[in-house]
This record gives sequence, C-alpha cells and structure tokens, in this order.
Amino acid sequence: MRQDTLAYLFFGAFGCSEAYLDDVRELVEREYGPLDSLGVSQVFDFPDAQSYRDTMGTGLKRQFFVCEERHPQDCLAEVKHGAIALEKRITARRPAAVERPINIDPGIINDCRIILASTKDYSHRIYRGGGIWEEITLLYRDGAYRSLPWTYRDFTNPGYHEFFEVFRDRVIKEL
Repeated sequence: MRQDTLAYLFFGAFGCSEAYLDDVRELVEREYGPLDSLGVSQVFDFPDAQSYRDTMGTGLKRQFFVCEERHPQDCLAEVKHGAIALEKRITARRPAAVERPINIDPGIINDCRIILASTKDYSHRIYRGGGIWEEITLLYRDGAYRSLPWTYRDFTNPGYHEFFEVFRDRVIKEL
C-alpha cells in the first residue's frame, strides 16, 4: 500500500471515570494491536455538554489512544462499528449509574487533517456506508491545527493539538 494513503488510527474516548478509559485502552490493544510508544495521551477534563449530560453525567474524562501500525484512510467506517461494539462490551462488564458510561470515537491523523467517524448525519459529514459518516474535524494549515465551524468544542484544546502533532510530524517524515 502506498505510504501516502496510510494514516495513524486513533480512538478518542470519554467517560464517567478513568476506569472506563483503562478498559478502552485494554480492548483497543486487544482488537487493533499495540499502541504507539507515545500513543497514550494525558487524561483531559471533557467540557460539560448538555448533549451528553443526560446519558453520561458530568465530570467526564477524555483520553486518546493511537495505534502503532498505520492504517488505510478508508478504514474508519468499519472501525467505528468496532468501537460501538467495544462500548457495549465495556458497559456490560462494568455497570455504571449512568445510561452510557463510555463513548469511543475513532479517527485518523494524516499529514494535513484529523478525521472523525460518527453515527450522526449532519450537513458537513460524508456518508461512508453502514450508518457511518466522516468529518474533517481539524485541518493543519500555516503551522498549526485549525478548527472548522463544526469542530467539536473540546477539539479546540491546544493540548489535543500538541498530542496529535507528534503523529502528523511522523507522517510527514515518512512521506
């Protein structure tokens, strides 16, 4: 496969406690292979959002996990279905006081953008099949990640950008 068609696959997870993030890490490694040596972010506070409050509660925590092996950029729809299955497995093995204790969104990092997969349609998302849409969440331009009008609020966090830039720089070097 051509190097310029490969990207770093990552999983952005947020949930009601860090224990759920640990479960995500374990299952991602089991299902998708080892994580990169720098592929575990710090734990971030997830901004309070009304859209998640009713099902997930408040005080959510966010963490990213980047796979060591690079993946084809057209893998996200299939991986999103796998992430949904991981959410169900984690919820079944670690019951919580909230309806949805964990959310796992896969994405890819290439040389110029970060793309996320979603089960929700919206005007800026492209349908990839099987009930999955993709969106460009961040663009890399003029030496930094840039948000777009629809970028999730938490993805404007400079700490996220610093974490992702390591992998973007590697993609550039490999090209």
